Amino acid sequence: MVDRIRGEFMYSSVTDIYTPNELDAVLLHIESVASQSRSPHWTPGWRGESEVALLDALFSARAPYGGPTSGVRAVLARWRSHRGDNRLDDLTTLAELTSDPGVLVEILSNRQFVPGNSRTKAAAATVAAQTLISVGLSCSTDFEQHTKEQFDAFRAIPGLGETTWECMLMHLGVRTDKATAHLNSFVADALEPLRQNLAAGIAEDRFPAILTAAANALGTDLASLEHAVWRYQHKSRRAKQGHSEAELRSAG
Repeated sequence: MVDRIRGEFMYSSVTDIYTPNELDAVLLHIESVASQSRSPHWTPGWRGESEVALLDALFSARAPYGGPTSGVRAVLARWRSHRGDNRLDDLTTLAELTSDPGVLVEILSNRQFVPGNSRTKAAAATVAAQTLISVGLSCSTDFEQHTKEQFDAFRAIPGLGETTWECMLMHLGVRTDKATAHLNSFVADALEPLRQNLAAGIAEDRFPAILTAAANALGTDLASLEHAVWRYQHKSRRAKQGHSEAELRSAG
């Protein structure tokens, strides 16, 4: 274990100490780029509801998230009304519609297509549910110990991919290494003006504690904050990647 010392503070990799200035820096970063007034993604997700987590991940792809009664959440409300159950955690209910996905299109009142326009998002949801069941994932608890083979089966579906998978797991309360890296990077970006070259190391050790404290300071739950941060960080990284690729093409 290597302690990091800057000024009067000592940072230990086995403690969860953070300073008031560090918390303030993270709160300022949240307000600047992903505040509750600017981002629609301050929702805790759908823990224990695999059907809703899948639909949310699919229908939020390249589409406005909307408010409580519009956009993606309106789609989810229609499915919940159709199902009539309090807890929507049985993917077979979606998989059963694979033979006639038009039924789900009508239920959800949504005809959007997946990226690539290979099929409607409703049709993709039925195929995804069927695929997930075939590899042993039929309810929320099954995803807690997911495997690379299960992920590979999911992302092989045209129009779906890693982002949809990560989003679905985020809604279920499952954090992959990549999702964790996004949360870590967000805190590192927030701390960089304050801690310069130590920011990344401090964030790696502290980000769970700092984000928990930030959620408390904002009067919200940690899951909602993490969802908003993950959405922002994913979009930001994708934009930077696209810009870099454009520069490479221009240089070539």
